[in-house]
Amino acid sequence: MNSHPVSGIHEFRARVVALILNGKPELSLRLLARHYEVREPTLRVGTVKGHRKVLACYVEKEKRIYLSNSGFVTDPFVVLHEFYHHLRASKVGKTRQVETRADLFATDFIRDFLSCNELIGGRIPSAGPSGPTCQIGGRPRRSPQP
Repeated sequence: MNSHPVSGIHEFRARVVALILNGKPELSLRLLARHYEVREPTLRVGTVKGHRKVLACYVEKEKRIYLSNSGFVTDPFVVLHEFYHHLRASKVGKTRQVETRADLFATDFIRDFLSCNELIGGRIPSAGPSGPTCQIGGRPRRSPQP
C-alpha cells in the first residue's frame, strides 16, 4: 500500500468519496486500485444470475463490480463495499467475503469525507485533479495526487 501522512489518508478517502458522489466511480476505482496496488476492477450496471436481489455484487472471475441499477453509480457506500471485496480477493486470494469488514471499509471512507466536507463549508467538494481541500489533524492542504 502507498503510504500517506495521517491527514493525507483522510483527504485521499474524502477525494474518493467526492469522485463517486460526482458521478466518477471509474476514476475513484482507478485511484483505489493504484493506492492499494491491485488491478483496477471494471464497473457495470446490471445484475448477475443468482444475485438478482442484491444492490450490487463483485464477480471475482471477471474482476468486475456489478451495480443493480444506475442509481448506485453515485452511492459511495455501495461502490466502496464492492471494491473491498475486489481488494480482498486480489490481496488474499480468498473467495470468502466478509460483509462486516466491507461495511467498515466503506464507512471509514465516508466518515473521512464527512469530516473533510464539514471543514470546507458543508458542500460537496469538486473532485477535480487536486481534489478537496480540508484540514484533518493539521493545517489545510490539497489532497495528495495519486
